[in-house]
Amino acid sequence: MKKLYRNILIYTIAVILLVLVLELLGINTAIIPAVIEWTTTFILPWIGLYWLIRLVKSLEKR
Repeated sequence: MKKLYRNILIYTIAVILLVLVLELLGINTAIIPAVIEWTTTFILPWIGLYWLIRLVKSLEKR
C-alpha cells in the first residue's frame, strides 16, 4: 500500500512540474483538462471493453 501512495505522489508531482514548465515556456496549459476529458470520454471505454473481452475469452477457455 505504501508503494501505491508513493507512486501517486510521484505522478502528481510530475504533472505539477510539467504544468509549471509549460507555463514558463509560454505554452497554454488550458488544453490539458480538455485532453484528459477527451481521453476519458473516448479512449478509456475502448480500453476497458478490450480488457473485458479478453477476460470473457479467458473465462470461456476454462
